[in-house]
Amino acid sequence: MKPVPWSQVRRLLVTRPDHLGDLVVSTPALKALRRHLPQAQIWCLVSSPGIALAQNWADTVLTPADPLPTNLDAALGLSPRSSTYDILSRSKAKYRIGYSYAERPLARLTCWMSLTHTWTTSLQKPLRQGLKVPHEAEVVAQFLEATGLGPVEIRPEFPLSPAMEQWGKDKVRGRTVIHFAPRWGRLSDFCEMARRLAPAVVTYGPLEKALLPDTLPAIEGVEWFGGLSLPQWGAVLGGGAALVSTDTGAVHIAAARGTPVVVVHLPQHYALCSQQWYPWGVGWRALKHGPQLADRVVASVQELVGPRS
Repeated sequence: MKPVPWSQVRRLLVTRPDHLGDLVVSTPALKALRRHLPQAQIWCLVSSPGIALAQNWADTVLTPADPLPTNLDAALGLSPRSSTYDILSRSKAKYRIGYSYAERPLARLTCWMSLTHTWTTSLQKPLRQGLKVPHEAEVVAQFLEATGLGPVEIRPEFPLSPAMEQWGKDKVRGRTVIHFAPRWGRLSDFCEMARRLAPAVVTYGPLEKALLPDTLPAIEGVEWFGGLSLPQWGAVLGGGAALVSTDTGAVHIAAARGTPVVVVHLPQHYALCSQQWYPWGVGWRALKHGPQLADRVVASVQELVGPRS
């Protein structure tokens, strides 16, 4: 890819409008852009749940429903999706910069046709060859470095105020945190696993609440936490001895806060996602959803933090 003339960029749009976990692992890129482009005004376009996080490095945070800024020097896409390429194209920026995967020919073609600077990589090739699949944070860092921006330190962050961090510690009191999500399967099996992990807290968001009964299950030694703001959720995830979750944004928020993680993948996603999306920078275990899951989760938590006293 030809280098981007970053020294000429004064007005920059950065887009990562997909899931919250994707944004968390892209924070090294946001930090690098802020560090290397002190002269630039930066807009960051993210999905609504990520607004509070993106505000740490952007001058202005937008959502897909907002109008795009005008007279942009550059627009940069941090996700290899057709929807991202569409945003970059609509921005009418002088430099429109994105990347694609070789295994997605339609997205790759769209990228080439609508952008001024493109970069291509592959995940399936190393997977087929038995080589290490790069983590998503590594892919984004390699992409930015290929544009000529400069070095990117891969250390995802989820900043919190000292008061909020302490609030989370006081709330959780060193217990195991479990994030409830649809991919756990039967609620009764989830509750039995939570009982075995007690003392524990269970977090859930608005979408997960719709899957729960009006009266939350009473599980000895387990407390349910819902209705949390994004900073509160990050503080709770960071205040636990360990996090247990399916492959959701909770995994990457907890890792960014320094919490060990046990992540459970569906069998069909395990080979790729356990490499591309593992919890960066902390102790972790990846498991396949299936028989004796509770036994394996409990054993994995004990490996990471030790047995219960």
